Amino acid sequence: ASIEVTGLDRVAEHAKWNPIVLVPNHRSYFDFLIVSWLFYVNYLVPPHIYARENMAFGPFGFIFRRCGAFFARGKFDDALYKEGFRSYVGYLVREGVTQEFFIEGGRSRTGKTLNPRFGMLSWDVEAFLGSSRRDLFFVPVGLTYERLVEEELIVDEQRGGEKRKESVLRLVRARKFLQRRFGTAHVNFGEPISLADALGDRR
Repeated sequence: ASIEVTGLDRVAEHAKWNPIVLVPNHRSYFDFLIVSWLFYVNYLVPPHIYARENMAFGPFGFIFRRCGAFFARGKFDDALYKEGFRSYVGYLVREGVTQEFFIEGGRSRTGKTLNPRFGMLSWDVEAFLGSSRRDLFFVPVGLTYERLVEEELIVDEQRGGEKRKESVLRLVRARKFLQRRFGTAHVNFGEPISLADALGDRR
């Protein structure tokens, strides 16, 4: 498999002076691995990634945390937990840490883009408004694959099969799929969007 990348150079230029928030679509479990790897090999600090707690399984949860992932519950129905999480997002913005979150909330099973969920987006905006940061840039990222590693699981779900939970065993078994040829993954980093410009005088 190979990766074709466009637009990373302009993201790197913005990252020198302002914090950025990567906002990719979500097609595969490999989305966040590919983006983080691209940042690493291009001498950019990999992002802190917002992930659901279902990805914190087994010893891989520890590894993912060391790679920059921070996990959240599926629901924010606990007021104290929600406020604590929002405070952490505020800390990331104030400190200028590169972030990443999937605005669809979950993986698309059909290839179509899902309706956006605005929780993390609104928390980043609120954190920026409460900070002394000059600007915060949101970077749309488009990921497409010629073939998905999880395609067999997705087809099974579309036929009525139950969604399977993530596990260490499933990740180990994925090795045989990685030995196949899955074509090219295309990663397109869009034009960074200035939050300061978008807010203008309303800030």
